[in-house]
Amino acid sequence: GEFGKWLEKVNISKDYSAKYIKVFDEFDNSNFATLRNIGISALHEIASLPKPERTKEHTTSKGELKTPDEMTVRELRELKKQLKQRDEQNAQLQSQVEQAQRSESIARKQLEDEQ
Repeated sequence: GEFGKWLEKVNISKDYSAKYIKVFDEFDNSNFATLRNIGISALHEIASLPKPERTKEHTTSKGELKTPDEMTVRELRELKKQLKQRDEQNAQLQSQVEQAQRSESIARKQLEDEQ
């Protein structure tokens, strides 16, 4: 549409504009002073983090404690990978707990039936 034509006219790729839009949608003016010196790639990585993780301190692969706005793009990508792995492990553990609860319920029912 018209937006695509305008992007071509001002020589901005659709991917790049999507990053700007994501950043704009995720951050309000109250964060602007803190974030204005951060590049668009880092801002996009921060914007794609879960909101609770954006202001927490995290340990980098070098053992440094940093908030996302202090991290490099590489560190932010590593953080996202760590958070994804944590979420997957939590989901797997939750599944195991549920399976154990089902097994316990079945065993109790069998025990009750035998009595």
